[in-house]
Amino acid sequence: MPVKFNDIKQGEAIIFNNEIWIVFKKDLQTRGNLRSYYQVLLKNLSRGNVFNQRFSPDDNVEQAILNRSEYEFLYQDGDMLVLMEPETFDQINLHKDLVGEGLKFLIPNARVNVLQHDEKALSVEMPQFVELTVTDAPEGARGDTATSVFKIAIVETGAEVKVPGHIKKGDKIKIRSEDGEFLGRIN
Repeated sequence: MPVKFNDIKQGEAIIFNNEIWIVFKKDLQTRGNLRSYYQVLLKNLSRGNVFNQRFSPDDNVEQAILNRSEYEFLYQDGDMLVLMEPETFDQINLHKDLVGEGLKFLIPNARVNVLQHDEKALSVEMPQFVELTVTDAPEGARGDTATSVFKIAIVETGAEVKVPGHIKKGDKIKIRSEDGEFLGRIN
């Protein structure tokens, strides 16, 4: 359904150039007595790339209605992920590319959101933060706790994470799934 771009909120989806895009960032620009416009950062749901675009507040755009459903990740079978709907126990198979970089932090029984448009899965959203156990970490050198020295540790999914020198094997840590940034140790 066509709507004025002025009515689209940040985080909503639109159909632009026959593809579905999420309005990632939306800033109103006004230049003196000239017409105002929105400078918008769009993220493509199928390819994952971002794109800058200008829209007039009166531009008509097609709003895409997305369904967000929670699923539980069960296991990976080759390039496919097997997910289960927690209430009905129905299972679906989705390609691992729909997860993106967050795949390296995905553990069994983790809850993820699947974004769908017209019954077609477009993207799998990881939880914002994940808690993982460190399976391998080099010993910190004496005195490394006085400064911010980082080392590479391996977590239970096999991913490498940059952690402070005091983290050791067996510690449970909190990681931002979007970029793999260490956020803290969990006691």
